[in-house]
Amino acid sequence: MKIGLDIMSGDNAPLSNINGAIKYVNNPLSKNNEIILYGNENIIKNNLNLLKKYSNRINFIYTTQIVNMDDSPSFAFKNKRNSSLIKILDDLKINKINASVSAGNTGALLASSLLILGKIEGIKRPALAPFIPVGKKGFILCDAGANSNVKAEHLVQFAFMSSAYLEHLGNINNPKIGLLNIGTEENKGNQLTKDTFKLLKDIFPNFIGNIESRTLFDNKVDIVICDGFTGNIVLKLIEGTIKNVVNNTLKSVDKHSLSKMVKPVLFPVFNDLKKSFDYEEHGGTPLLGVNGIVMKCHGSSNAKAIENALLNTQISYESKLITNMKNALNKNLNVI
Repeated sequence: MKIGLDIMSGDNAPLSNINGAIKYVNNPLSKNNEIILYGNENIIKNNLNLLKKYSNRINFIYTTQIVNMDDSPSFAFKNKRNSSLIKILDDLKINKINASVSAGNTGALLASSLLILGKIEGIKRPALAPFIPVGKKGFILCDAGANSNVKAEHLVQFAFMSSAYLEHLGNINNPKIGLLNIGTEENKGNQLTKDTFKLLKDIFPNFIGNIESRTLFDNKVDIVICDGFTGNIVLKLIEGTIKNVVNNTLKSVDKHSLSKMVKPVLFPVFNDLKKSFDYEEHGGTPLLGVNGIVMKCHGSSNAKAIENALLNTQISYESKLITNMKNALNKNLNVI
């Protein structure tokens, strides 16, 4: 298997991406898979001493442009075709690589993926479905930012795609599905959630009903369905809340002489708390609905996150995620 890695995108690029590739090839789970680094020639040459040990597993494709985080999707696609973010998709289209990984501009990555790779037949909207860890379990949040305006049928497709992804990534059969809403009653919410509730209830035996944001961390469901506008707010609220809870707790400990004395003893507790919600433990999320494996990493991904994203990409490819998603949709197109 050949995985393309965009080393020019992300807050910690390129070194974190390069180190993530090295960590991946040193991981026994990576087998003998090959990593193709897409990026600036000078940057790659400046890191050859770091990479020469892995010349049989890590190769390069040189690119001359960079898609910035503030580039609009249309501008990036029209004017930066030789960027690492877009060149990698062109090569995926012609099967030069089997899958791609990027921590770059989400809008540009999504738009370029759709224009170059297209959608899986029958899919009307692609979606972002990050895994939110909660202790040893967690849930998939879909959609987390790809679609601000949707219809009920789109949310149903998100449920099908998320189920296929979770079943093959996490070996969870018949994952429990919840619809994010302002109340648990069937008649709560706006017209979108009411219409979606009826469809999910009729189609999915494992649909448990509406779920409120305050119970997201109760591990009641494996998949939380919502529109991308709401999902993106939820995702960023979770990230900010966990960070602030840990930081403010540490500050509070420092204010009290007794608790300050036992602070070293508490560090393992705080580390466990941070780790239990740490996206770096789980890597990236695929762009569901795109006709190819395109893994989107968090913009702040470090080497560990890149390594795990590469492992998730490998699992998605080996488990035939795209084929299984197509099969799941073909069986149910008549009910959507």
